[in-house]
Amino acid sequence: MKRIGVLNVGGDCPGLNAVIRALIVKGAHEDVEIVGIYDGFMGLVEDKMSILAKEHVSGRLPEGGFVLGSSKYDPTANPDDLKKLKDNFSKYQITSLILLTGHTGTNIALKLADEGIPSVIIPATIDNDLNWTDLSVGYLTALQTVSDALDRLHSTASAGHRVIVVEVGGDESGWLAIIGGMVGGADYIITPEVDFVPTQLVENIKRRYDIGRRFSLVVVEEKVKLPEEIKNIVKDPKIRSFMRPSELVAEYIKEHFENIECRTVNLDYLQRAGTPTSFDRYLAFKFGFSAIDAVKKGKTNIALGLKGFDVVETPYKKEILQNKEVDIEIYKMAELFF
Repeated sequence: MKRIGVLNVGGDCPGLNAVIRALIVKGAHEDVEIVGIYDGFMGLVEDKMSILAKEHVSGRLPEGGFVLGSSKYDPTANPDDLKKLKDNFSKYQITSLILLTGHTGTNIALKLADEGIPSVIIPATIDNDLNWTDLSVGYLTALQTVSDALDRLHSTASAGHRVIVVEVGGDESGWLAIIGGMVGGADYIITPEVDFVPTQLVENIKRRYDIGRRFSLVVVEEKVKLPEEIKNIVKDPKIRSFMRPSELVAEYIKEHFENIECRTVNLDYLQRAGTPTSFDRYLAFKFGFSAIDAVKKGKTNIALGLKGFDVVETPYKKEILQNKEVDIEIYKMAELFF
């Protein structure tokens, strides 16, 4: 019997419980035992693990979060912890690890592969920034959260004639900002893939007010690099260092429109929470089944990805750590609605 250790490394996202449910069901069918590792790699270091059965995930399908917990801890940073990890991997006769993760776990997986610890990656991140897959588990649910939030904010922005600056996730890619902003009716989108010209934002807001559209929704990606013109709006460098991109953009807008109320909303952890959408669940099942099949066939040190509707396997190599940016043509689609 093969034995697989499953863990979430990095941030949680909707659909993780659906993945583990698929692993347990498929594993039982293929005579593969599933070991749940708690709190990321910390559980493998501290011997916090248990054999999982269907009852452990009964009723969990619609839940966000993750029954096993998560962490970003990197065991390769500490030689003693790396040794404990190797000892427990051997003691429990684990065939392979299955990592539900984004870039954080991928980076660790590559280092562990060099240490003789095999694994299979299931892409799971709301950022959708992994270059070997079209979609990651959790992204579509987070995208729906962004869209829903913008739908709701439209009403209060319109009623109060406000500009609302909405900060969304994405790490260093604009998959949530651009597509979420476009389908949510954003009036301007600031994202890492496109150089931001502050005067264009001011002109856009002014034009809308001049034609009677007395509100605007501005979407800002969480790690966008803002021009000095925006950052220098706040003179005190200490205060500025604690301000988020959305807050700095809002200050810039206030500087140019004295009579317009401007507010900020940071969606933050709301994007990681909530019931996974139908397709995220389906994607979780598809990846979970494929991971069991791969290990059953002796395939490890691969990242599973979705190309079209097919699951593909990408061998571990440093290139998989590169960010997947949004095609500029998608931004141009969104820009037509500004």
